[in-house]
Amino acid sequence: MAISDRMKRMSNCVGITLKEEGFKGELYTCFENEPRTFADVDDFFNIVNTFLDVLEFPAQKVKYRSFKKTLPTLKLVDIDPNEKLFNTEHLLDLCDKKAFVIMVTGRDNATWQGMIYNKSEDKEYSFNSEVELLRIINN
Repeated sequence: MAISDRMKRMSNCVGITLKEEGFKGELYTCFENEPRTFADVDDFFNIVNTFLDVLEFPAQKVKYRSFKKTLPTLKLVDIDPNEKLFNTEHLLDLCDKKAFVIMVTGRDNATWQGMIYNKSEDKEYSFNSEVELLRIINN
């Protein structure tokens, strides 16, 4: 089973390669030639969230609130959403053996829903929360 046609068409997919120790690795998008590194789960979620915010897809259904007068904005990803460099399928070529392609299809109730392709198992899974996503990745 190869990566699904739906994932091939979507530009909001990210590829990740995990290192052996902890939840560290590299994150690839179709809009950048160089990977971004993440040191932990928080880095990973922050980078992907800002990437999805720049693409404006999928839209967040819940906005974060604060008692401060100005909200801090994360500017971790600076891409042009109209400048796609390559197709989603090419993300698999960039990633190592322990690699995944993640497609977030929704951000309802302050959590992610979507699909994940495991390169080493050659299987695709669906997830309904970040916890479920992490459980699939860590198996």
